Amino acid sequence: MRRDTSLGLELFSEPVDHVFSVVELVYALGVLDCMPHESDPQKMTNILTNEQLLDIWKSGFKTYRDEPWAIQWRQRYAEQVRMAKDAPRDAWMKAAFQESLWDDNPVANIGPGKSVTVTGAFSDTELAADLFNARDSMPEGDVQVRSKWLEQLYTKVLKRVADKKHATRRPKARLIRLLAAVFPEDMTCLMDERRLWQVLRLLGLHRLPGNFVAQHTLIRKHLRDVLGATATVEESVDQAILPWYLWETYIKSPDEGGSEQPNMGEADDIPEISFLPVDAQRRSLTCVSDNVGLLVAIVRETEHGLSREDLISLIMQEAPQLKSGSAVNIISQAQGGLGLITLTDGGYRPTSRGLDLLVAPDPIDVLRGPLIGRVFGMGHLLNWLSREPEGMTPAVLTAKLQALVPTWTSRQPAAYLIAWAKMVELVHPKESEAGSRLVLTDEGADYVAALPKDFEKRWQIRGSAVEALADIIAVPQAVDSSSAGVSAMYTVESIIEDGCFIPQEELSAMLRLLKNKSNLILQGPPGTGKTWLAKRLGYALLNRKDYSRLVSVQFQPSLSYEDFVRGWRPGADGRLDLIDGVFLEAIAQAQRSPEPYVVVIEEINRGNPAQVFGELLTLLEHDKRKEEEALRPAYVRSPEERIYIPKNLYVIGTMNVADRSLALIDLALRRRFAFATLTPALGSQWRDWCMTHGGFSNDDANDISMRIQRLNERITKDRSLGEQFRIGHSFVTPAQEAKIDNARAWFAEVVKSEIEPLLREYWFDDPDKVEEARKELVANL
Repeated sequence: MRRDTSLGLELFSEPVDHVFSVVELVYALGVLDCMPHESDPQKMTNILTNEQLLDIWKSGFKTYRDEPWAIQWRQRYAEQVRMAKDAPRDAWMKAAFQESLWDDNPVANIGPGKSVTVTGAFSDTELAADLFNARDSMPEGDVQVRSKWLEQLYTKVLKRVADKKHATRRPKARLIRLLAAVFPEDMTCLMDERRLWQVLRLLGLHRLPGNFVAQHTLIRKHLRDVLGATATVEESVDQAILPWYLWETYIKSPDEGGSEQPNMGEADDIPEISFLPVDAQRRSLTCVSDNVGLLVAIVRETEHGLSREDLISLIMQEAPQLKSGSAVNIISQAQGGLGLITLTDGGYRPTSRGLDLLVAPDPIDVLRGPLIGRVFGMGHLLNWLSREPEGMTPAVLTAKLQALVPTWTSRQPAAYLIAWAKMVELVHPKESEAGSRLVLTDEGADYVAALPKDFEKRWQIRGSAVEALADIIAVPQAVDSSSAGVSAMYTVESIIEDGCFIPQEELSAMLRLLKNKSNLILQGPPGTGKTWLAKRLGYALLNRKDYSRLVSVQFQPSLSYEDFVRGWRPGADGRLDLIDGVFLEAIAQAQRSPEPYVVVIEEINRGNPAQVFGELLTLLEHDKRKEEEALRPAYVRSPEERIYIPKNLYVIGTMNVADRSLALIDLALRRRFAFATLTPALGSQWRDWCMTHGGFSNDDANDISMRIQRLNERITKDRSLGEQFRIGHSFVTPAQEAKIDNARAWFAEVVKSEIEPLLREYWFDDPDKVEEARKELVANL
């Protein structure tokens, strides 16, 4: 940790980018001055104002850059820039020159001896020519145009390296270092995504469309706007180095009780990990279907504070296969295990890392570090695989992990640890003649470089520690192994296995409608599982439960185009910034990859479609999903900007047809969507579920089914209501593995707490009807 004494600022959090959450919006408007760091609520971090940034530049950073080691770094960095800037074509094309571009490290260091090399690129004349031509072709003017151009160059070069097999892994850090030398006015020396997103947040900047490479240009433009244009190579280098200084001084901080890695001085690409001592690390993690999605839901719902009881209820709703004891374990791992939430003032709230999880482009980027630094065994797993290029079988890894923890009496905790490593893409399976083996991903190899040299020696459980920890190790409760991996195939059959009571052929028809029309609305009475099914249809379209390719939003009457598509928002410096909403972000994500991307819109009829979608309402049509149909948005970033919706973006809406406060859905929106109607499903599939997962007897299941069906007949015949007001099966469906002791008593409680209040809304002007229906529901229970 470093302190900038010139301003008296001491900042410890891990800031992030993205559009505002509710907390961030209040923060940006100046109602809140700071956000707490997860390890110490008293340590705060501010978004730097322009005045503070200028003061840092003139004082703290000036002292930093004048240290002897920093002077040498800046000199070598400037020499590298001049070499790249002034080289004539014939010199540039030589293999020795290309080697100096790719391999020399004046700009920043790369992982100690474990980084990918690109020897084959040195003699690739076509690649060298592309880089030479790009050197003098950076477009002038608009920052978004320049950032997009730079991102495209980055992607093109990486593809060339991969296609020509110049490297075994993607040389991301080396390429960033090369681009920093070739484009000194548009790049910083930050070589990894996480640090860059954090600096972006510290500066109060809203990220541009595109990946992290595009954000370098945004940061450099902001620095020029605040600090002034650069007149020399040295001044340009100083502004490129400043983001590293800001990260080290105001962001970098270990967890409470964690060990901090030695200060490297110069910039490097080694991921930041704060290692807890071995006796403080968590010994196991519960593993359920869509683990990461569950953690995101937990953090999102705690943004305004949530009681323990309400948090347990939320977890049971999101993961109905869990028992309440497992829900408590999930809270424990989200809190102490991963440091995503904290308990303050009687309620759970997100930590800074938790807020990172909500706004990071991909939540798994936030989880990798704490999984390695706070969970025992994850670092060992990566180390073992780094020594076995051909990989290791899951069985061998499981046995080795189990041997690390003598108190593990089964292989399940080790298997769950491996499942987590796969979920956050530290490892992935590789098929070979010898069978399936696990190997490191590029990200996993990057994190191996961040492990201390003596990691395996220092982080091991010894005799006394084992005895002391035996009573506090939480072994995960059993969960169906089929749900342990996010990469497993997800199909229509999977939806039924999750607890859907709609016949398989009907589900397949809905999926075909979605594929053919691109837009689908699920409509039906309350409690028929519309939102639940919408997400699972999306997963079936994706062929897996991939939370990174599905986003869910809820429409409200007050929702506007500026919220959903694009609008002006207040920035940290008091100025207005043009911010993309959820839908434009989804479009950008879909355009980056040919894989499907799904937007789920809950209660779509609560919004005004013409107001919310604007010109994009026209582009929703299936036959207008092409670039030549692009339209000019209401708020443009450049005069030439045009937007289209790609074919691989799918929209699934839900509509509660019993909401009398709303008008029917707009006809303009209706003709652009296919519709599927859900009805109460209390047949044999529902009864089987209740008996298998809820512990109901056959008589209890039949009795509850008949009572709800009689109520629905009463509702259907009522002239003021009708079939769209029927009670759905979700009200009387127990959570998976709930094992209810007394089904009839449980049903009576559901009637009292959930169904009766709804009936009072239906017959608000006729309480006698409510009482009559209630009595019939609970008679002779």
